[in-house]
Order: sequence, then C-alpha cells, then structure tokens
Amino acid sequence: LTLTHHTGDIFAAPAQTLFIHACNTQGSWGAGIAAAFKDRYPRAYQAYHSHCLSKHVRTGTALLIPPCETDPSRPKHWVGCLFTSARYGRRKDGPEEILANTGPAVRDLLRQVGEGRGVVGARVCKINSGKFGVPWSRTLRVLEEVVVEEEWLGSMEVW
Repeated sequence: LTLTHHTGDIFAAPAQTLFIHACNTQGSWGAGIAAAFKDRYPRAYQAYHSHCLSKHVRTGTALLIPPCETDPSRPKHWVGCLFTSARYGRRKDGPEEILANTGPAVRDLLRQVGEGRGVVGARVCKINSGKFGVPWSRTLRVLEEVVVEEEWLGSMEVW
C-alpha cells in the first residue's frame, strides 16, 4: 500500500473520493474525527449505525458506504469504516488488539473498493491515534505492510 502524507482539510476533496476512518462495532460516532464524520455525513452515519445494530459486526472487517447525502451543494463522497475496536471510550480494545484488527480491516475495505465501485481516490486520517489512543507510528507500520492485490486501490492519502 502506497501512502502519501498531506496537511489541510481532509474533507476538501473531489466527488467520489473515499474517506476512511477507524470505528467501533457498536454503532457510535460520538467523539473525535468520527463525530466530524457524523456531522458531515448524517446519512452515512445512519447506514453505519444500522449496520452495527442489525448484524454481529466483527473487528478486522470494514463497511463501505456509497455516497448517500442528499445536499446538492456538497460533493458525493464514499465513507469507509474500519472496525478496529469492538468498543469505545474506557472500554475500547487495547492497542495490540486494535493494531491486529487494522491490517485485515484495511484489506477488507480495499477488496470492497476493488469491486468496480467508481472510487477516484482515498483519504485516510491518522486512524487509531485519536480516541483509540494508539500511537500513529505503530498504525503507520501496519498500513505500510498491507499487500495490495491486483485490481485493488493501491494508494491512500494520509491527512
């Protein structure tokens, strides 16, 4: 997986860009960058929340949400949810478990994106480093070790 690093507003991207963030499996985007996703993409949040409540979601998997917001003045963006922790807050999983879930979740998301979905690029925040409390340098090592298969999206912009 090729990563390029950027600064600025992660959300200032063209239509059909995929935004990726780490999530819990319980359906809560209540803090950190997840709260910003919830504010910007309320319909995507509802899709994520419903997915978590209707299924037994496992860590190490991902949910790809197609553009679903209805505001015509905003670009249509994809949202990728990496399930790296089962819980959130004080009950979040430990750093080792979160890191162990990150690689498989990224691979699952890349597989889904590679199924001819029309994604033009991917932006990932410094996942796991905010409310999950995992040092970014450790997550970065996991991301750099992800082996991309043919027809998968092979690069991400880190914001």
